[in-house]
Order: sequence, then C-alpha cells, then structure tokens
Amino acid sequence: MTYKMLKPLLVIATMLPLAGAAAADSHARSDLVIADLGQPETNPWVINRHRFERCVAEALGVELKEFDDQNSEEQHVSQAESIIAGGPDGLIFNPLTSPAGIQVARLLEENDIPGIAVGRLVVSSYENDYEGEDFIAQVTQNNDTWGQAIGKATADLGHKKVAMIWNQKGVTSAEEIWAGVQTELEGAGIEVIAEAWDRLNRENGQKYAEQFIARFAPGEIDAIIVLGAVAGLGSQFAVDQAGRGDIAIITTDIDEQVAQFIKDGKLDFSIGGHWMVGGFGLIQLYDYLHGHPIEDTQPRVGLIPVTAENVDVYANSLLNGCILSPDTIRSLSKVHNPDADLPGFIDAWQATWQDHVL
Repeated sequence: MTYKMLKPLLVIATMLPLAGAAAADSHARSDLVIADLGQPETNPWVINRHRFERCVAEALGVELKEFDDQNSEEQHVSQAESIIAGGPDGLIFNPLTSPAGIQVARLLEENDIPGIAVGRLVVSSYENDYEGEDFIAQVTQNNDTWGQAIGKATADLGHKKVAMIWNQKGVTSAEEIWAGVQTELEGAGIEVIAEAWDRLNRENGQKYAEQFIARFAPGEIDAIIVLGAVAGLGSQFAVDQAGRGDIAIITTDIDEQVAQFIKDGKLDFSIGGHWMVGGFGLIQLYDYLHGHPIEDTQPRVGLIPVTAENVDVYANSLLNGCILSPDTIRSLSKVHNPDADLPGFIDAWQATWQDHVL
C-alpha cells in the first residue's frame, strides 16, 4: 500500500502524541474549512450523504461548505474551479462522471489542495491508475457486490426476462455495478431483453419504463432493474399507470417513500447505506490535514440489501438522525483516537450496522 502524506504538515505529524485520546484532542484544529461538491439534493443518496457528512463535520469541528453541480459535467468542473480558487483546506467531491472527476483531480494537483472523491470513481483502481499527490483517495462502495446483490435478488424473486435503466456511459461505478448484476443474471439464466443508458432522474425512469411497457406484452417482461430510487420511482409510476402488475421494479437507494413502497409490496427490493462514503471520506481528509497518512486509498463500503423483512429496521435507524454518535465519529479519527481503525470499521459496516443504530 502506498502511503501519502500532505507535505506541509509533516512537522505537525511528528508533534502528535502516540498515546492518549485526550492529548490527541488538544492538537485538533478548529479552523478547517472543507468544501463538498456533488449533485443537488434531488435523490435519496445525496440527501443521506449530506446528512451524515454534516454530522461528521459537527463532531470534528469542521466548517463544511456545500456546492452542487446541477447534474452537469460542465458545472461540476466549473464549480470545482470556483471552489478551489476560494482556497479551502480540502475538497470532498462526488464526480458526476469519471472524465469530470479527472478534471477535478487535475485542478487539485495544480493548486496543491488535497481532495477525496466519494461514491463514483475517478479511476477504477487508485493505486494502479492514478499518479499524483493531492487527489489522495477515493472512498467508494463495493461495486461488484452491489451489482451481485441486485442480480441475486432478481433471481431469488423468480424473474426471467428483465430490462434495465442505468446511468449514462462514462460513469465507471455504474458500469462496474452492471457487470456485477450481469454475472448473477447470466448464472441464473435470466435474459436481459432491453437496456437504457441515460441520466438517472424521475422523468427518464418513467420514459424508458413506458417504452418497455409498449414494447413488451405480458409474459415477455417481468421486471425492470433501475439504478437509483428517483428513476426507480418514475418507473414504478409508469407501471402503475399502465396497470402492469406483472412487471416488478428492483432499484437502489432508499428514502421514506421507497421504504413505504417496499412495505406495501410495490417495490420488491432496494439497497442502501452506500451514502456513508461521504462522512468516511471526510474523516480521512480530516486526519490527512493533521498529518496522518492515508491507510487505505480506496476503501469500499458494503451495501445493505433491503426487503420487506428488514425495511422497518433500516428505515427507523438509517433514515433518521446522525446514525453514529459524535463520540463514535471521533473514535474513528486518528486525531482523537491514536488507535482508530477507519478502514476496519468500513470493512465491517455491512455486517455490523445494526450494532450501531439499534
């Protein structure tokens, strides 16, 4: 593993004590300004990501400034230029596409400002595909297992002929997730009868579902897999309007409406928790700005499959409040806890999340 450290703060790193959380706290900076760049709060992933990041920022005493890209690649890059010109201590960003992410990474390097990508990938493998010093890590989700979970749920529910609505080409994470889905579908003998790759919004979810409904008669399609709950709810609306109870919707991301639809049997399956990447990335960047090395340049958050069996527990816990207490958040930071193991916590999150929220 390559360890990277912010050069101007090496001296600070040598000053940090090796033991005693209280002593470590005394060296915590209270003047850090970190910017966050992502998409507008029009989907559950962004809403939940911001909510958790704000909790982390408050627990760590960081001023968090949020900006959005209006779901435009051009705006993503231009916003990054404006943000970086303002001289924040660091940047958290969710690249709209991988090419946009590369441009943001270039700006970070040119201006010597550290940044971490969260959610969507800039490059497929940070260690193998990126050379630089200021784009320091990308905190993502396990895209393979995410896709496999969706594919397995589709097979377990007995579907045989499915269509899909996915993010546009050029979004590395989306392509990796779909590869995971395909692995499970092929293994189960499930046929993909139609594909739509486009921006994920409610209108496109409805539009492509309407096209599939018009194209395929009952018996020719039994499910539509949709990446993203906003588009998924648009697809569900189209199915309801057409009276096509023979078509199930399988989607990702969860908010209160999605949870209720799962309870009511309108949606068969969704998956969530991957929005935790933002808060975890903020902890990484916070520690880095205090001189601590990046221990894992591409940690992967495991997602939580949600069905009728566990939707109440998920909705009552992960959709409310800060999820982790301020003390727990600080315990994941090397600044406040020299024995902190953030990568280990991330690795265990999928299996242990109920221990922290119940």
